[in-house]
Amino acid sequence: MNIERIHPRGASRARQAGVSLIELMISLVLGLLVVGAAIGVFASNKAAYRSTQGLARLQESGQIAFELISRDIREAGSNPCDVTLTPGNIIDGAAAATPDGDDWFMALGFPLYGFENDGPDHVAGTDVIQVLRTGEDIRSTTDELASGATDLEFTPATPLFASGDVVMVCDMKVLGVFRANGDSSAAGSVSFAAGAGANACDYFPMPNTGACAGAATAYPFPKFATISSMQGVRWFLRDPDGDASNGYSLYRQVNGGSAEEVVQGVSNLQFRYLTDAGYVGASSLTTADAWRNVRAVRMTLTLRETERTGTDGQPLTRVVENVIALRNRVL
Repeated sequence: MNIERIHPRGASRARQAGVSLIELMISLVLGLLVVGAAIGVFASNKAAYRSTQGLARLQESGQIAFELISRDIREAGSNPCDVTLTPGNIIDGAAAATPDGDDWFMALGFPLYGFENDGPDHVAGTDVIQVLRTGEDIRSTTDELASGATDLEFTPATPLFASGDVVMVCDMKVLGVFRANGDSSAAGSVSFAAGAGANACDYFPMPNTGACAGAATAYPFPKFATISSMQGVRWFLRDPDGDASNGYSLYRQVNGGSAEEVVQGVSNLQFRYLTDAGYVGASSLTTADAWRNVRAVRMTLTLRETERTGTDGQPLTRVVENVIALRNRVL
């Protein structure tokens, strides 16, 4: 017996019915809202990441700048032997050197010097600072300096002194400063012979005698005297590309040579100097004695990122400050 299935009327038609146009439109709108929200979250996170990355770069640049400048300022006026020694400078023309001249790195009476909103080859309205300090290559002489000799023997022999380098030699009695007359030898020997553009004489003065006052005043440095390069270091801001909107860069110059770019994104650099009267600007320090009385330097650095990751596309800026004590003035 055949039994026919009885279907309710309209059941087949219900199963075949599709999504209505209104339902489709609602689904599309909801999908667009979800996608839009996801894109907004992604864009917000990307902007936050870029801002965080820009701030991290600013902080890193500030740390690098402070560490390098502080290291030089702390060593202002240093020598490997005794900071109270008066330098016997035999470099040709050294007596006429001034801290604001082309030969500023030979003006030994100004181991610390600055320019307030002024200075050579810098961004207007920013400060410049320069220091004279011991180099990183401290060595010892291997023999007593014989009468009439014009070479100092030292060890280790490397790194070499280049012709024209400013070099200091000292013990606990005498500090002599000269210009290397030729490259030092691989065996560890450097000449301080007299010559135009090198040295005015070929001997170092005894204590309490003037430089190049006669061979009778020559001082025979003993074995194990200390020899090192002397560095005149200048810090300043410069516009590397001629476009001030991109910010400036921090530069370091040694002994009047080519300036080296150290940190980008620095918009201002200011220094104040601690004296008995408190913190003053460089323009208030007009004599060598006034500069020798400086005990610390307060440095203010304004950093400005080169990319615009701040609010409304503005560049992030940070102002940081640090105080550096001069080791040779406070001990």
